[in-house]
Amino acid sequence: MYSKLDNMKLKSIAAFLLSLIITSCDDHDDVAPGLYVDLEEIATFPGDEVWVEGQASNYLGISLIEISCDAWGVAKTITPKGEPKVYNYSWKMEVPSTATFPETLSVVVHDVNGLSTTRTVTLSFAPDITAPWVTTSFPDQVSVDFDTELAKGVWDLSLNLEDDRALSMAHISIPEIAYDESIELSGRSATLNKSFDFTSIGNFEAEIVVSDSTGNELKLTTSIVVMLAEEEDPYELYDQMYAIIATENESDYVNGYYHFMDPGYSDGEIVPYTYTCKFYAPEDGTQVYFTPSKSIDADLFGVSPYVSSKLMNKNGYVVPVTIEKAGYYYLWIDLANHCYSISELNAEPGCTEPVLLSGTGFVFGDWGASDYMTQVSPGRYEIETELVDGYTDDIMYYFYTDGWVRVFRADADGQWWFESASGSCCTFKSGYYGKVIVTFDSTEWWASIRKAN
Repeated sequence: MYSKLDNMKLKSIAAFLLSLIITSCDDHDDVAPGLYVDLEEIATFPGDEVWVEGQASNYLGISLIEISCDAWGVAKTITPKGEPKVYNYSWKMEVPSTATFPETLSVVVHDVNGLSTTRTVTLSFAPDITAPWVTTSFPDQVSVDFDTELAKGVWDLSLNLEDDRALSMAHISIPEIAYDESIELSGRSATLNKSFDFTSIGNFEAEIVVSDSTGNELKLTTSIVVMLAEEEDPYELYDQMYAIIATENESDYVNGYYHFMDPGYSDGEIVPYTYTCKFYAPEDGTQVYFTPSKSIDADLFGVSPYVSSKLMNKNGYVVPVTIEKAGYYYLWIDLANHCYSISELNAEPGCTEPVLLSGTGFVFGDWGASDYMTQVSPGRYEIETELVDGYTDDIMYYFYTDGWVRVFRADADGQWWFESASGSCCTFKSGYYGKVIVTFDSTEWWASIRKAN
C-alpha cells in the first residue's frame, strides 16, 4: 500500500512531467497537426451518399479541413469555429452518377500556424447484390368480380417498388390471356399501375419479374380468381376495429378478448377504412376474425371461402384469416379494397425483467402485489390468481418490475398498453369470480384476463 507521503511524491512527479510536456509543446511550433480518418477505404457506388468522418487535433488549434477527390469533382472545405485543439469532422458526400473506381479521396487538416497533414481514403466500388423489393403487400391470391353486364372482370394492379441503386424493368406475364409485356422503370422507387381485363371466369396465374440496373431480380407470382360477385353486407367507416382469435370464445375471457386495432396512417394522415395492430399468434394456423364492436353477432369480417385474399363483411359466410406460423405479427386490413396483410413483427420485447401484477379485485388485496409472473417466452408473462368472490367495485390492473422501476399500464378501456410511472389503469366490471390467468405481453403490448377453468 502507498503511504500519504508516497502519494504526494507521485502527484509531484506527475505535475512535473505535465509541465515538461507543456513546455515541450510551447518550444515546438513546427509540430504538424494530427489527423485520423474513420475509414481508410469506403466501398460505394454511383449515386450513393457516404459519410467522411474522423478527428483532427493540434495543440495550437485547427483552422481548416479540406476534403477532395479531383476525379469526381468533389471539394469540401470545413472551417471549425473557435480554432479548437480537437475537432471531430463529419461530412456526407454525394457520389456522382458518373463516378469511376477506384479513386482516392484526400483529407487535409491545417493548423493555425499553416502546417498541414494529409490522409488518403481509397474509394472502391461496392457490388450490387440486393434485389428490388415491394413496399406494399402483394397477395398470393387476388379476387376479381366478374361483371355480367360488361362481360368482364378487371384486375387493377398497383405495386410500389424500391431498389438500393436503380430500378430497370418490370416484366408481367399472364399466359392464359396471352399477356406478356416489359415496362421500363427508373430511379430508386417507382409505382407500377396496370389494369387487366378478364373476359371469362376462372383462375389465372400471373408472374411479375422486377429487375434493377445490375440485373438482380425480384419474382412475384399470384393467382387471379375471377368469379361472380359475392354478396357482402354494408360496412362503414368505423372508429376502430378489433381482432379476435376465431377458435376462442368471448365467454372464456374476463378482459382482453377483443384486441384493439388503430386506424391506419400514411405520412401522418389517417387512411380511411384501414386498421392495424400488433398481434400474437399462439399456434401454427391461428385463425382470426375482425369486428368493429365488442360483439361477434353483428358485422364480422373474414375472407371469402373461395378466395383467401378477399376480405369482406358477411357474418355466417366468411371464414377466418389464417396465420400460418405461431409468432408475432403486424396485421393490416383495408375494408374498402377488400384486402389485408400479415407481416412478421421484428420487434424486441419491451421488458424481460421479473414482473408483478397489481390492481383491485384480486385475492392478494387491493393494490397489493401478486407473486412474480412466469415468463413463458421472452417478454410474455402469465400468472394464475383469483378474483375476489362478490367484488362489486371496478376491477383495475397494471404490471411493474421490482421497486416500481418500470410500470406498465393502459388507458381505462384497455385499448393501448404503455410504460408510464403514473396514469390510468385498465378498468372494468366483472360478474365472474374465481381463478383466472392474467397475461401481459411486452412485445405486442397487450394484456388479458381469461378464466382458468
